[in-house]
Amino acid sequence: MKIEFKKITALPKSFHLEQEGIVFNGEIERVDSKLYKITAQLKGELPLICDKTGEEYQQTIDEHLVLYVSNGIWDTQSQKIGDDFDIIEFFDGFVDFGYILQSEIESIQLEYHTKEGE
Repeated sequence: MKIEFKKITALPKSFHLEQEGIVFNGEIERVDSKLYKITAQLKGELPLICDKTGEEYQQTIDEHLVLYVSNGIWDTQSQKIGDDFDIIEFFDGFVDFGYILQSEIESIQLEYHTKEGE
């Protein structure tokens, strides 16, 4: 699912996407001319591998996310002192929520995991 940057305003716009058993929904809003803020929830069941035993197990995911995206290259020097956040840059004029969701899933899968109780 993609939304064109020029259609996003300061008034939050809702989105909903589901992939691999994970629901990604929330709102996106314009912060300034090239910067956009995504406030979202990531929920569902995700298969993970226990790093101790190598066994696959299902993990319930329920995370609140605040992400920032830019339309083009984001100049980190323009960030205010004290702002400590990463920017996801898109270069085709669209925010790709499928890409963001897939990146978040992969990020969770790459963390260290153990089955509960071990």
